[in-house]
Amino acid sequence: MAGHLRIAGKDNPDIRVREDIMDQRVVPAGPDIVFEEFDGDLVVLNLSTGRYFGFNPAAAVVWEALMAGSAPRDVAEAMLQTRGLNEFVAELRANDLVVASDMTPVDLAPSLATKLAALGTAPQLEAYDDLADLIVADPIHDTDEAQGWPVRAPEA
Repeated sequence: MAGHLRIAGKDNPDIRVREDIMDQRVVPAGPDIVFEEFDGDLVVLNLSTGRYFGFNPAAAVVWEALMAGSAPRDVAEAMLQTRGLNEFVAELRANDLVVASDMTPVDLAPSLATKLAALGTAPQLEAYDDLADLIVADPIHDTDEAQGWPVRAPEA
């Protein structure tokens, strides 16, 4: 599939996250990181690069816990099967989706702990860049004047 990049812990076993980040709260890497759930599927978009990421159900629950302010180590402790969590957090960082924060982590909500304990698979994400040119384009200034959006103006 054109524009599809596979990025998953099982495919990249050498990716390791620094141990210190496991105890820190992580936050979106900036205002260009936006996320939304669509019919049960979580999509995270990096507006600065145009790449978007699909999360499997386990990754969506982990993301929910991280965005609620829980430290990755607390998330790992709540998961009965922690396989792939370090790699997943490393991938989030490598794709500039999250950064460590100085804010104090919050306790994991019981409802999230229950969801995490029920996970049967490792969190994984898939990255896509097939729409990157359109996502990062300025629809006012980068549009072909005669044809309009979404046709980009020719390079000068």
